[in-house]
Amino acid sequence: MTMVPSSTGIGAPGTNPAPASLARSPMASAPAAPAAIPFTRGSSLATMQDAQRTYTPGTQDQIQLQTNAFLENLVLDFELTTSGNSASVAFAADAPWSLINSIELSDPANQAIITPISGYGLYLLNKYLPDTDCAFDPQLDPNYSAVTGTAADGGSFSFRLVVPVEHRKRDALGAVNNSAANQRYLLTVQIVQSFSSLYVTAPTTEATTVSMTVTQAYWTSPPASVTTSAGSSPVSQTPAGLGTVGFVRYETHSEVAGGGNPQMQLSNVGDYLSSIIFVLRNTSGAREDADWPPVFNWWVNDFQVFALPTNFWQREMARFYGYTAPIGSAGGLDTGVFTLYQLFSLFDHLENFGPANQYLPTDATTKLQIRGSTWGAGAGKLEVYTRAIKPVSGAALFA
Repeated sequence: MTMVPSSTGIGAPGTNPAPASLARSPMASAPAAPAAIPFTRGSSLATMQDAQRTYTPGTQDQIQLQTNAFLENLVLDFELTTSGNSASVAFAADAPWSLINSIELSDPANQAIITPISGYGLYLLNKYLPDTDCAFDPQLDPNYSAVTGTAADGGSFSFRLVVPVEHRKRDALGAVNNSAANQRYLLTVQIVQSFSSLYVTAPTTEATTVSMTVTQAYWTSPPASVTTSAGSSPVSQTPAGLGTVGFVRYETHSEVAGGGNPQMQLSNVGDYLSSIIFVLRNTSGAREDADWPPVFNWWVNDFQVFALPTNFWQREMARFYGYTAPIGSAGGLDTGVFTLYQLFSLFDHLENFGPANQYLPTDATTKLQIRGSTWGAGAGKLEVYTRAIKPVSGAALFA
């Protein structure tokens, strides 16, 4: 007699096991929608020449920027040419950057993104901000020139400076919408009143004009989607955190005049601070560090965060930025200039990457103070440049 197995599996007696069905399993899920391609992959970086100008001393000019898609920054090229010189030309301190008496960038609502600062101030932003296309010594630019001595073109110069807008290159955080023809950004430039002020010893024959070229760097509008053999994927249409703005603010403190131990409180608060640049000038207006305090004491909301001895601070700045030449030289730190690079120091060297771990969050009540620092008797004023990031969301800033 043949015996028939009562069961060979899960199914009915004498049948094969039923196949597994994920449709009946809690592991089942609908096919995931394709992830959006990041904006910085779908878009392209592009440049356009925005304006060409020729200025005489004392000129003030307002340039309405041409529209594109998303503005990354502005690149300014200046050139002044002399001829027939026989004098032993020497440039003044802060020159040739001091050619720019004042520069400002305003948004379509006439709010200053970069508050009016000097050309030397813009030079400092280029050299010490960690933002897109900054953290580069403009004196190391291959087209930088400042001709001294008795050469026939002595007193001639050319330089390039970036007006920073975008904060972070990785995801275009801080790039601004610049697509509306009836809502234009405004660049205001004022040239120094006299070219002779640029020199300690002026050329035999001074130039009468200087040229400026404005180039926009921007992100293009990306396609709505990209189709491959695997199917179609949408493309993010805007930079990360669109609406995030990086501001530059400026203030001066005369409390240091004559030296002593003044307590100073900074006024530019209210957003996330990524960089602060301090510049000490003497009573004649020249930058100097002889009257810088031996120890700089930095307090936040009545708590001492840093005690920074001068030599220690300079060594750490040089390491962070990679400026190893002597102070006051091309490729070195600047005399009388100190930065709170620590606000951006996620790594022990400068990387424009993020996230913004060390940024200093502030609001209207935040107390940022310099306490207990002893300034020399020759001190005149302290200039403070603040880079403040106003994010559209914390998620965008800390991504």
